[in-house]
Amino acid sequence: MKTTKHLRSLIGPAILAALSAGCASTTPGISQIAPEPGRIVIPDPAAYTVSDRAEMMKIALDVEPADENSAPFAALVREAATGALRGRKFNVVAGGPADIRLGVKAGTSLYDNSADTYYTLDGTAAMRLEDAADGRLLAEEILRGRNKASLGMDKAVRDVAAAMKPAIEKWIGENVTPEQVPLEARTLRVTNIDRYAGGESAFIENFVRAISAMDGVIRCETEMRDSTAKIAAFRVLYRRAKYPQGFIHAVVNQNPSFNLNLQ
Repeated sequence: MKTTKHLRSLIGPAILAALSAGCASTTPGISQIAPEPGRIVIPDPAAYTVSDRAEMMKIALDVEPADENSAPFAALVREAATGALRGRKFNVVAGGPADIRLGVKAGTSLYDNSADTYYTLDGTAAMRLEDAADGRLLAEEILRGRNKASLGMDKAVRDVAAAMKPAIEKWIGENVTPEQVPLEARTLRVTNIDRYAGGESAFIENFVRAISAMDGVIRCETEMRDSTAKIAAFRVLYRRAKYPQGFIHAVVNQNPSFNLNLQ
């Protein structure tokens, strides 16, 4: 007949073997239960990396002739204004949403034609700069110029436009500036958007909604989506004075549900 001591010697190794089969130790002294087959392991809350960069402002340029005879002159004024805006690193847009608008009414009138085929013209360009979001006036002025007597009307128009070009460039240089335009545009680039619970499209929709709701944000638009790289980019237009500490920091601090980390 087996003794109690003998039975204990047989049971002990069996229990140890069973425990070893059901446990995996990754740290000395700590046993972790292995997940059952088919068990879903919930990952840590999703995190996204966000970075930003400054963007060129979009400006709509609308040059209108003051009368039916001033169309050639207005076209030359448009050329001068477009060149000046590009020199200021503004993106001149012909259609679609703009950040600011520059309206110009350009016209000429006859000053002197006493020398028969020689013409002297007075030119005017009424400049008006507006905040496109609410139409608020940022700057306005009427610029004037006059050509010397030019042979033929066509040359007179070209000459008066050339005479006014420096004034147009100077006005744009003084008024279309960060100090005069109280807006900023930035692109936010977010990575790992596939981690979002509802998928990439849901992330983009909810992110645009969240950023658009921030104080001083005028517009937030999806600029790019790369499903392969799991990246999306968003162009945001906002009022600079609302974020003296920097817009990107406000994005991270005011949207904790997205768990954004600065890159």
